[in-house]
Formats: sequence, C-alpha cells, structure tokens
Amino acid sequence: MGLIQTFQSRLLRYESPARLEQQSHFEAARNLAQAQFQLGDAELSKRLWQDVADRDLDVERIEQLMYGCWFQDDPDAMAAADAAYLSRTAQPEPPGIFEHC
Repeated sequence: MGLIQTFQSRLLRYESPARLEQQSHFEAARNLAQAQFQLGDAELSKRLWQDVADRDLDVERIEQLMYGCWFQDDPDAMAAADAAYLSRTAQPEPPGIFEHC
C-alpha cells in the first residue's frame, strides 16, 4: 500500500474525540436501560454503573439519556436528548480579547 493510500484510508476513518465520547455515553445508556428497564437485573446494573465510574463517564449525562429519551435504540432520539443536556450544562465562553464587558 502506498503512502498516499495509507493517508487516505486513515483520513476516512477519523472520528472526533467528542463523537467518540458521545458514543461511549450512548453505549453505556443503552446497556443500562436494557439491564434496568427490560431485564430488571440488579447485579448487571451494578456492574454497568461500576463500568461508568471506571471509565469516568458523566453520570448525569447518562441519566439524561436513560430517562430523557424513550427509545435508546434510536440514534436521532439519543442525539436530541444529548444535545438538550449539553446545551443546559454548557459553560459560557469567556469573552474574547476584543470584546468589551
């Protein structure tokens, strides 16, 4: 494989860190919703919450995805619930150097 082909294949597979973080939260929320709501498995839920803690994921964000979204298998519904949470919790940006207070 040539150098240019290697660069092209790597560029096509790039995913931003924010997207990867979002997917981690979506996966955790889906697994927890299934364990808690569908299976009613307390032990599995406990292990999944421990995994959330071990991976240092945002617990409030996962709860929003679990309780603020009716269908965790619908990527659009999950994205909307996540966007709502992120917009509520976003820190205001500090003013730029040319902005006046």
